Amino acid sequence: MNRFATSRGFTIVELMITIAIAAILLAVAVPSFTRFAQQRAVSLKTVQVRNALELARGLALSQHQVWTVCTVDAANSCVASGGLRLVIFRDDNGDNDLSVGETLQQEIDINSIELQLSASFGRDFMRFAGNGEALESGNFEVCSANQSVDYGRRVIVFRSGRIRLSSDSNGDGYDDSGGAKIECHAS
Repeated sequence: MNRFATSRGFTIVELMITIAIAAILLAVAVPSFTRFAQQRAVSLKTVQVRNALELARGLALSQHQVWTVCTVDAANSCVASGGLRLVIFRDDNGDNDLSVGETLQQEIDINSIELQLSASFGRDFMRFAGNGEALESGNFEVCSANQSVDYGRRVIVFRSGRIRLSSDSNGDGYDDSGGAKIECHAS
């Protein structure tokens, strides 16, 4: 009996073909998965921003006081873009910045996304009054920090205090703003 006739296994050619097919499949799948993961991160951060705004409105209603939401830089000054954290605080001294001694209710790190605030009157903060109304209307635009990902969402705040998320009204996979795709990283 031939000793090679009974051995079962793969030849080197079969293994090389299998590895080549796996490499091709990975080369196709990884960019799609990366884009999916970045879109998911934007969606998750959008929900966090909405929840923070709803918390600020709820605090304003329950405590009958004005609560402020903004992104802050390293000096804890409210900025419309380029902030490091999203904060909810009670602005006791009325300077529209998070100062020492003011009540900080929540802070959310802004990592791997860009957060841009467009508030009425060009303000770099949003406030909720004791009756639940927003003192500024506007939106937070949430985009991936990766310049190659053109996916973005918005959290929209109305003067009535209503908060909603942008949606995909035309089914193209991108959230819309008045029927037009939300543009991130526009040049």
